[in-house]
Formats: sequence, C-alpha cells, structure tokens
Amino acid sequence: MPAATAEPQPFEFPPGYVMPLPTRPSKMDEDTLHPVRVPTPLPDLLPRSMKDIQKMRNLQSDGDTAKKYVPPRRDLPPPYKDRTKRMGHTYQLNGPSVEGDVTPVFENGLLFKVVTPDGSWYYYNDTDKYEMHVKFTFGAKSDLQPGEKVDMYVMSTSELSASLVVFPGETTKLVAGKINGFKCSAKAVPLNDDKRDILYGEVNDRIADDLMVMAQAIGVREDDLTEEKVLAYCEENEKPYIDCDFRPCDYSLYRADVDTYLPRFIPWHRPSTWIPEEQLKEVRLFRRDILPSQVTHGSIGDTYLVSAIAALTDASGDRLHDLFRHPVSAANGKIERALGAYWVTINFNGWWLPVLLDDFLPATRDGPEFARCAVDIRRMWVALLEKTYAKVHGSYANIASGDPLEPLSEFTGFPVTRYESFWEDAQGGDDMLFQEMLSYNRMGHLQVLCTPSDGGEAFGNANVVSANPELEATYEKMGLLLHHGYAVLQTEYFEDLDLRLLRVRNPWGNGSEWTGAWSKDDKRWSKYPSVRNACYRHGGSPTDADRTFWVEWSDALKIFSGGGCCHLRTPWFDYRARGEFAQGIPTVSFEVNVSAPTEAYITLSQEDERDDPSLEYHALLLSVFRHSGKKEKLDATSNSLVEKPDRQLKFNFSRDVAMKYTFLPEHSPYFVIPRIHDPSVTKPYVMGLLCDTYVGNGIKVEFKRVDRNCRVFANMPSFAQAGMMEDTAAEYQIRTPRQPIECIGEEIVDERLREFGILEE
Repeated sequence: MPAATAEPQPFEFPPGYVMPLPTRPSKMDEDTLHPVRVPTPLPDLLPRSMKDIQKMRNLQSDGDTAKKYVPPRRDLPPPYKDRTKRMGHTYQLNGPSVEGDVTPVFENGLLFKVVTPDGSWYYYNDTDKYEMHVKFTFGAKSDLQPGEKVDMYVMSTSELSASLVVFPGETTKLVAGKINGFKCSAKAVPLNDDKRDILYGEVNDRIADDLMVMAQAIGVREDDLTEEKVLAYCEENEKPYIDCDFRPCDYSLYRADVDTYLPRFIPWHRPSTWIPEEQLKEVRLFRRDILPSQVTHGSIGDTYLVSAIAALTDASGDRLHDLFRHPVSAANGKIERALGAYWVTINFNGWWLPVLLDDFLPATRDGPEFARCAVDIRRMWVALLEKTYAKVHGSYANIASGDPLEPLSEFTGFPVTRYESFWEDAQGGDDMLFQEMLSYNRMGHLQVLCTPSDGGEAFGNANVVSANPELEATYEKMGLLLHHGYAVLQTEYFEDLDLRLLRVRNPWGNGSEWTGAWSKDDKRWSKYPSVRNACYRHGGSPTDADRTFWVEWSDALKIFSGGGCCHLRTPWFDYRARGEFAQGIPTVSFEVNVSAPTEAYITLSQEDERDDPSLEYHALLLSVFRHSGKKEKLDATSNSLVEKPDRQLKFNFSRDVAMKYTFLPEHSPYFVIPRIHDPSVTKPYVMGLLCDTYVGNGIKVEFKRVDRNCRVFANMPSFAQAGMMEDTAAEYQIRTPRQPIECIGEEIVDERLREFGILEE
C-alpha cells in the first residue's frame, strides 16, 4: 500500500512581517531588450484565393513581429478655421449685410438667400470671381415689390418673372411682399472684363501706390527702381517685398503688344488673402514629402508646365529644393522669405539665372488662380515655380501652352530627347524606341508620355470648350486628361513572352481607372507570376492604390501621342560658356584634354523664340573632333538621340541640341565646335558641359576661336590644327548649389577644387 502523502500547508508569515520590495534589476538587465511575441490568430476558414493566402501570410508575419496594422498616411488639407461664421454659416468674404434667416443656394455655398424679419428676400454673393444670375417665376396671385436692381415683368400666364445679377461681395434685394408660390434658378457666371476692371483695378492700384511710395523713400524715380534697391529698403524697414521687375499688375498677366492668348484679368494678392490669419505662420515653401499628386493646374493652359513639375518630383536627389536655395545662405533666405521674397534658379536660354520673386500671385480668396498645391495652399512652391517661369518668359499669357520637355530642361539644365519623330515607326512595329526607353529607365532618366490635345485649346486655354468631347470622354474613362504629361516610372521587357510593359504615374487619378490589359485587377498578374515578381521586385502589388498603372507598349502607342526623356544625372557637374555666331562662325569652342575616361553631356542653346515674336530658330549642330595622327578627325555629331551621337551633319531647327560623349585620354585633345547652318547669321549662343567630375579633376577645358577658313565650316570630316585654333577669353559659369559663379577667362577654373588641394595655379 503506497505511503500517504501529506497535504501542503499554507505558508504563515510571522506577525508584523513586511513583504520586501522587488530587487532593482542591474543596469545591464535594464538595457537588455526582451522580445515579446504576440501572435495574431489566423482565420478559421481556409483560404480560397491567392489574395486570401497573402492576407494570412501578412497576419502571420505581423503576429511574429508584434506589428499592428496602421492605415497608410494620406496628405490631408490643414484644419483651417473659418474666416467668418454667422448663424452657423461659413463665409469666404464678409457675409451678408442684412440679418435674417440664411439658406445656401448651392451645396458649397457661393450664393446665399437671406429672408429678413419683414419678409424681404435678399441674395448675397460670397465669391470674388463670379457674378450670380438669379431668376424667379412667382405665382400669379403674388403681390410683390421688386428691389432696385431687379428686372420684373408680368408673363402671359399672369405669373411674375424676376431676374437679378448679384456681383461679388454684394447683398442685393430681390423682392418684398406676399409670395404665392415660385420657381427659381441660379447660376454662377465668370465676371466680364469691364466688371473685373472695376472690382480688381482697385486692388492692383494699391500695389502700384505702395511701389511708388517705396521709390520716393529710396529717392529714385519709379522707373529706376531695381530689385536690389527695393529688397535692401524692405529689409532695412521691415516692409513686405514688391517685385519691381515683374510687377503685380495686368501687364504681367498679358502684354497686349506681345502676347496672343488673352487670360481673364484677376487681382494680385499675397497669401494673407486666402489663408486665415491664424494659419499665416504655417506658410512654407515645402512641407514634409513632395508628391506628384500635390500639383494641380489652374485656369490657363498650364497643363504642360504642371505635368513637368509633377514629373520633376520623381527625380532623385533634392532637385526641387535646389531650385529654391538662396544664392547666399539659408539664413539670408529665412530673413527674406519673412518679407515675402523668394529666390528660384532656373536655366534660361542655356544660362543659369537666379530669379527674385515677391509672393504676390494672381489669386482670389479661394487661393492662387493658376498652378498651386492641390492639398495645402499654405505650400507655396508650386505657385512660385510657375511664377518664376512666367517672369523669365515675360508674362503668364506667354506660358499658356507648351511642351513639358522644355520646362524640364530649364529646371534641371539637362538635355532632352523627343519621341515624336520615332512614334510613327514605333506604331508600325519598330522596337528601337522601346529599347531606348528601357535604357533610359535603367539610367534613372526622367521620361514623360503625353496625351493628345483635343483641338479646342486656343493657345492652351483650359477654359475653352473641348472641340472633341467624345475624345475627352474616352480619356476620362481611362482616368487620363488630354494635353497632359505622365511620368514613366518603370519599363520592363519579357523576351519569352514578347511582352513590353510600362508603369505610368497618374498624379490626377488613383491608377485604377485603367481597365485594359495589365490593369490592377487583371487576371494576367496571377497567370504570369514571373511578370508580377519582376514588376514588383522592390515590393508592392498590382492592387496598391499608388496612383500608377501598368500598360502594354502597344496600348501606350495608341493612348499617348508622344513624349520624351530628360537625361537627368545626379550628381553631375554643370559648366556653361557664352559665345556668338559672327556671320556663321562661332567665337567660342572647347578644347578638352582628359587623363581618364570622362562622360559628359554637351549642349548648345539659342534664344527661346517664345520670348520674341521676331525670333526664329536657326538650324544648329554640335561636332566633336578628336586627335588622330596629324589631323583632327570628326568623331561625333548631335542628332535626335542625345545618348547616341553619329557622324552625320544633321542640323536641327530647335532651341537646344545636345549629345552625350565620352572623352578618352588616348585621343586628346578634343575640339567641341558649335555650328549654325546659315553662314550669314549673327546671334548669341550658350554651350554647356555637364560632366561626371569637376573640371580640373582629370579634365582640362580651354576656350578656342576657330579660324573662319577652317575646313570644318566647309563640312569636311577633318582639319589640321596648325593656324586654325586661337586662344580666346570667354564668359563662363559654374553651377553651384547656390549662386551660379560667373567668371571670365581662357579656360574653366573651378575654385571649389581648392578644398581638395588639387587646383593648379
């Protein structure tokens, strides 16, 4: 018989016993991280699809790491406080001038009906860019007294017809008396030009008066004001800056003696007009991430420019921030921005140009009228970048239409390749263009595809009714807009399937609108896992709401009408030199010697014909000669493909021509000679050299003047250097992150090399 076991007795503490505090862990134990496993149970039901399996995997993975699901962050508008709130209604302007029961006519406000205690009906227009047309039909037994501005008459049915136009900010009486039934309609109509002059002229006149007062205080005539004088005065007296070179006035919108497209005149306002006072301290150039979806176009045909800006947000590095860097220092920039003064540096006619702006914009109380940040109008960078483009080109009207590749080149300084000349061949089955796009994608270049115009855009005016509404509707179903550019983020080729795919960003949609082959819900993604894995090698899935979509190359050739590539490289080094074609002969050419293989883009720019109706583009060519034996032999010339120069003499009628070239030590010296087809022409030009290292670090660039009797100008493939090359001085420029450095000399000397101890004296 087994021995009986005694039951455990409870432990008794002695009287007055105090339980000791737990011992404090050692410092080492405190710093030790202890993993915590919090498993998340899997669903009870078996998965029925690949989507369910992926969900289960995500749940298991999240459970293993104690990770909790958090919805992705969205870019939301700021919590603006209402300017004016009366009786529960929010007003953009000052609200009705009479008290009573208020009812909004439209869901989004704009027009309000006010019934006063005596029964009178008033209408209040809460906009500053529309006139409100109100029309009523009152029952036959109504007994009414119309307001002073009301047109009223008796209809054949004995009913009363009353119509009224309410102008911005006005509260106007409609009727008073006994009402026996009514029907009504109301619509918002853009202000006519005469009324705009009356309403907005006062605003612009006040700005002109402020500028005149500044001129008097500085002690100069108003016409003698300069940006430097005005900025210094504003800093010294803590006055808001006003741009005296691109004045906030009608002429900066439209130059009657120059511009073709006539926009509607609108007032110029600072951000304090459309941003509540309590939010003004939150006005910034940038805020958090910069996304393509933040950019939206305005009421002129600036869609091409907005498309370029949106594409630029996809560029690697700090390209957008670099444009806005202050020429001197960040501290100076902070002081000047507090006065409403901003600097933007862009490439104009091949030369880097720092541009000083004020923060006046064509705007209403709703915000900037043209390009702006779509999610937060406290962010100024979009509107100011467009204003910079308008300033260097003379007016907003002068940038009302265009090609997105041009501003991309002006914002980055890098050359572009256009696809239009290859588009028809690609539609016919030629694979050359797609192979080029594959190559450009691997190199990280910016690529854009453009939708066609609808034919109704008079100089790009987005307000003009579409000339082809059916075409417009077709593109709307795909989530695309006509006359827009869309960035190409990825290109993929699957040889075994003979499949060519493009990943396109749609900043103005969510990507799910495309329902063709390889759309987000297309079964092909499941059928071809190898394609899916290659397209999403860096993560993500086809169903992600990421504002992108995949499209087959054959479909892209039908949807888009062309496009191009900006050959952006980061980090590269940018140098410019000015010259002149004197009777067709260039005054400045480059002699290049290298000690190691050096890659470079070479550009040649002439003045933009957009800025002068009398200008016409002349046919240009870049040629590179290398040393061979006793002669200099033609080795490369510019053509339609920047990355693939050839040796044919194809002069191009365009603002810029360019080529990529690799200089080798064994073939030095090289001579880079710009050409113009017409030997009788005299006009300025700018040559650019964008290379993969500093000039002076294994590469020497000198300026030469080629004799007019040189065989080059007779289109010969070689020449003897003796007596044909003369040293010459030129004005040149070095692009730095801040102020471009301008110098004069016989060769490019980059002072930045001093800090590395390799600058030759």
